[in-house]
Amino acid sequence: MCLSACAAPPRPEAPPPGPPAPGTPAMVYEITESDVTVRVYRDGPLAELGHNHVISSTALGGRVELREPLSRSTLELSLPLEELVVDEAARRLVAGADFPDNLTEADRAGTRRNMLGPALLDAARFPVLRLTSVAVEGDAGAFRVTARADLAGRSREVVVPVLIELGDGVLAARGEFTLTHADLGLVPFSAALGALRVRDDMLVSYRLVARRTGS
Repeated sequence: MCLSACAAPPRPEAPPPGPPAPGTPAMVYEITESDVTVRVYRDGPLAELGHNHVISSTALGGRVELREPLSRSTLELSLPLEELVVDEAARRLVAGADFPDNLTEADRAGTRRNMLGPALLDAARFPVLRLTSVAVEGDAGAFRVTARADLAGRSREVVVPVLIELGDGVLAARGEFTLTHADLGLVPFSAALGALRVRDDMLVSYRLVARRTGS
């Protein structure tokens, strides 16, 4: 600046480079509808004595922030574990022949108690499953979201496929994928010295609807 003050007349120059221009402001969407279903399967030599289960919830909430480029988008989701529903008759019917409606209320209550208990989800101490995006990849409405799952006092990264449709201030997302207990740092429930147990892999399907806020 001092040197240019001594020069006459100063030659017009481009302004010095500043910080990178900020990206497009986020479009914020709040989840208003959700439906999550997890199909859990029996395993072990005594598997015929057990049941397959359908775990479901419509209580998933949170927000999605879409940005350009889309790799800068983020999401934060939460699911209260007490809101999980075990083996609803209508869900088992839709799930197919592997899920006959032959369970008693005592069966459902026992499954729920084992699932939320300290040996598995430990819901009394950790009542919420939280998902926070780490990376977003993909295009043309088909994405892979790497998310940190905080569950039962453990944090693990999982990859979730997402199909997205956008229109008129509404974001709709859906997907289906296989997830294992090990992916979440969990040990499947077992009984009879492991002769009757829950299979490690589970089938997860979901549908979300989010509406754009004024942000």
